[in-house]
Amino acid sequence: MFYFVSENIFSFNSGTEFSQAKRVQLFNAKGQQAFYVARDYNPSFHQSAKQLGVPDNQLLNMYDYFQKALLVKHRQIPVRFARTIPKRDYHIDGIDANYSLIKFHGRIIARATIAPLTVGLMGNMIYYDRFGNTVATDYWDWRGFKSSTQYFHPDGQPGPQIFFDPAGRKVMEVIRMNISGQLFPTMYRLFNYHGRDWRFDSENDLFIFFMNEILSQQSESSVIINDRPSMIDAVAHIHGAMAKFQYLHDGHTVDSDNPLRGRLSDVLTPLFTADAPAFTGVITATEAQRKILARRFPKMAFYCAPDTFVPQQLLQTRPQSLTGRRLHHLIYFGRLSEEKHPEQVIYALSAIRKKIPDASLEFRGYASSSDFLASLKKIVADKDLSDAVVFADYAVGPVLWQSLDQAQMVIQTSTGEGFSMSLIEAMAHGLPAAAYHANFGPDVIIQNGENGFLVKNGSYADLAAAVVKVFQDNALWQHLSAGAYQTAHRYDADSVWRAWQQSGVLPDER
Repeated sequence: MFYFVSENIFSFNSGTEFSQAKRVQLFNAKGQQAFYVARDYNPSFHQSAKQLGVPDNQLLNMYDYFQKALLVKHRQIPVRFARTIPKRDYHIDGIDANYSLIKFHGRIIARATIAPLTVGLMGNMIYYDRFGNTVATDYWDWRGFKSSTQYFHPDGQPGPQIFFDPAGRKVMEVIRMNISGQLFPTMYRLFNYHGRDWRFDSENDLFIFFMNEILSQQSESSVIINDRPSMIDAVAHIHGAMAKFQYLHDGHTVDSDNPLRGRLSDVLTPLFTADAPAFTGVITATEAQRKILARRFPKMAFYCAPDTFVPQQLLQTRPQSLTGRRLHHLIYFGRLSEEKHPEQVIYALSAIRKKIPDASLEFRGYASSSDFLASLKKIVADKDLSDAVVFADYAVGPVLWQSLDQAQMVIQTSTGEGFSMSLIEAMAHGLPAAAYHANFGPDVIIQNGENGFLVKNGSYADLAAAVVKVFQDNALWQHLSAGAYQTAHRYDADSVWRAWQQSGVLPDER
């Protein structure tokens, strides 16, 4: 039994969540029962998991477990037919597609918001006092039941939060106390769990108890792979697993150019110090990172296994020719955040357009903050590129695939990567890549002149020159595109599974 641990599944997911979801799919497809384990409370958890292709029977959310809601049949509860609103006494005033107001004799007493990506289904209910202050909010699980109620103090700060099972019984609460003028969770309480009440000081303490309970119920050996560095200390204190691993999705040092002696990322320091004895080993996506870590920490065990795989559906798709694409169109997809340096893509485009005047760029992903997105848009405007750059919405599946099939090249400006799922996914659509010569993923994935070009780390001028070279030579593009498709085929499910079998991580192989 395999448990892949994270915090959550989000509306906008990073490569870590995608990688974890892909691994769950792969292991189950190969006959190894595996679960996507999440600690955080999220009423939309199962909706988001569905978008990642993870079915309910491969999910294990801590709150679901204590709410007796691991496997709940999805029911559609429209706002207008929700029993929580007595129609005889209250009037429902539909404002728009996002919310309705609940009125009593003309006074607004509540606001019903529509669940994301649904039409008219209950999302949450916000209750007001006679002065318009929020007094409580009911959160509805996407599957169709009231999941929790969050109460608020008169000053707007959150008070207790009560959690319910699908039948409406109270099963859990979170208590907050005033610390330096702010209310923070200080107690997590379970009601009548196995006949008694339980109290925990933190969410991580509750998570440790939860995982210990899960493992104690298993008759077969269990393996935990933690995917989120923020969960390292909690996973270190879990007991009952045959083996525990930490998967590194990123580089391990602040300075990606100095992985052997550079300062460790703060979030990873416990893994290599106090919590190291609690882990069987650390898994990396590339052999290069594994070897460096083995040199740096000779007393620890390091393993290498792929970060992702390309689904057969994509590999069987007919290759997209250049005539079916938008000429001179670049795509950058993934998180728009400071450490990825997307502003350098804009600088590169400005240089490219001096040689290729109709070159264009599509950013496809979500921004780390609204301020950072605004800064990128300002650079676009300052460079007079507003007509050449599009900031497209975050997308997965067919919507993203359509963008990749229309582009001519993928471009990346990260100066350090643990792997790079985006490069592999782009190559599955025949896109040659232009990226920095960076540890660790791009150096492994990109072969100069075969499926793209690597340039000096941090040199967007060299990056622009590589793109111009490809855009000016259709025969070269055809050669690189064929190489990209070939690279993607090396990451098919069977090949990736063989790599896991040979990694030493699986119990039968150790």
